[in-house]
Order: sequence, then C-alpha cells, then structure tokens
Amino acid sequence: MILYASPLSSYSLKARLALAYKGVAVDIRQPPGGYRSADYRALVPAGTIPALVDGDFALTESDAIIEYLDERYPSPSLLPGDARDRARARMVSRLHDFRVEPSLRALFRELPPATRDNEAVTRHFNAFAASLALIDQVARPDPFLCGSAFTLADCGFPATLILARRLGVAFGWAFKEAAWFDAWDRAVRSQPGFDSLLQDYEKVVVDWIMSRQP
Repeated sequence: MILYASPLSSYSLKARLALAYKGVAVDIRQPPGGYRSADYRALVPAGTIPALVDGDFALTESDAIIEYLDERYPSPSLLPGDARDRARARMVSRLHDFRVEPSLRALFRELPPATRDNEAVTRHFNAFAASLALIDQVARPDPFLCGSAFTLADCGFPATLILARRLGVAFGWAFKEAAWFDAWDRAVRSQPGFDSLLQDYEKVVVDWIMSRQP
C-alpha cells in the first residue's frame, strides 16, 4: 500500500497515526508532480491528500481511509465495540474535521503581518475556542476522547493542537486548554511510534510558520 501525504498536512498525520497504531507499514510518498497535478490525478482522481492506494483501489478522505484500515486490519480496533460508542467516535472525528480544524486553517492566510486582518484573527481564534468547547460537551475523555483506548476520535487532534499552540505563539494568542489536554496528550504520545511522528510534525509546522513571517 502507498499513502500519498505531505509533511505539513494535518490530515496526512491523522492517517499516519492510525497506521502507526495498527502497526501497518506503508510506502509514504508525496504526490507525483505536486498536489492536485495532472500526474497525481491520474493516480488519485480527487487530487487530494492523504490518499491511500491499495493495488488498483485509490481512497481519499482521512476518515474513510482510517475506517478502511480498521476493516482490513481489525486489531487493534480504532472503533469501540458498542454501537453508540462507535457513533460517538465518528461524531467527534467529524466535528474535528468540519468545525475545529477549519477555524485554525483559516488563520494561515493571516500569518504575513503585512496583510494581516486582526479582526479576522480574533474571529477565527474565537471560532476555534468555541469548537473546542463543543468537543468538551460531547467527548468522554478517559484519558482518550472516547474512553480508555485510542480511537478514530483521537486521530485528528494531535496535529490540530500542535498547530493551535504554535499559531497561538505566532499571533500572541493563548487559548484556554481543556482539563483533559495534558492527560490526553501524555496518553497519545505514549503510543508506539507516535512521539517521533508528532515531534517531526511540530518541527515542520514551526519551520513553515517562520517562513511566512519576516
């Protein structure tokens, strides 16, 4: 199997954490010809990352990739056994993808000080704080977001919280971290292979933010 990914993509890291959790080795590649190029679209019609190519089967969207891996490699599972718990894990993951992460991604365009819209910065950080407050209401941290085991619900948040902290430094903004953050972060980093992936990602994020500022 091949996973097309990029070092800065938070969703690429989301898929890579799922692969590491399951102990599944894949060939990690960057899109040939570049993101959304014709060469890449010939392999992955959507032209997006991450993308998993398994023989003649190409799959995009991180949650779809993770659930496919979960069915192909059932143990350890990334979805709980109970129907309601599985639904909760899917809900938390979707809320991350559609509410939490986009509010941070919107800040990328505001990094260059010369073109920065300070009102937009405040608006996006407030949206991020509100989306995290929603997660507080629907998750069940213990210490992972949906209980005692790492699940689909947890896969997207490590990259997002690294981005939040580093963007907060860049913009001089400190968000109020939820009570579950520290225990959750320790539990995530204790998973085999996770800490090195997260350290590598944080370095890429720091270098990228510095490149966008004088």
